Amino acid sequence: MLDTTTITLNISQEAQGRLREIIEARDDEKLALRVFAQGMGGNLARFGMTLDGEQLADDSVVEFPGFRVFVDRESAEFVHESEIGYQDGLMGAGFTLENPRYEQAPAGGCCGGSGGAGCGCQH
Repeated sequence: MLDTTTITLNISQEAQGRLREIIEARDDEKLALRVFAQGMGGNLARFGMTLDGEQLADDSVVEFPGFRVFVDRESAEFVHESEIGYQDGLMGAGFTLENPRYEQAPAGGCCGGSGGAGCGCQH
């Protein structure tokens, strides 16, 4: 079991900038990015992201310039060593979440169900 007090989470510079913009626009200093996951067996997991203003007692908190990331204890193992990116393309823009140890579980995805290649958090 992973020591949930230490989580490594990489967020690209572009994704960090976009997250800061989104959080600042909400004008709520308690607001943070919550990253969560659920193991699906084997090396599959369902990942998700949302904005959350409430830190839970068992959350690990990862600090970035201008924002924080909350990860609950049950998600920590799956989120550890993940990378969050941001893509802006012809099919839309959104955040991606990838972990080298776990594949995104099909059908269900995150943030409403992109499934497959990361998170479909459209903004």
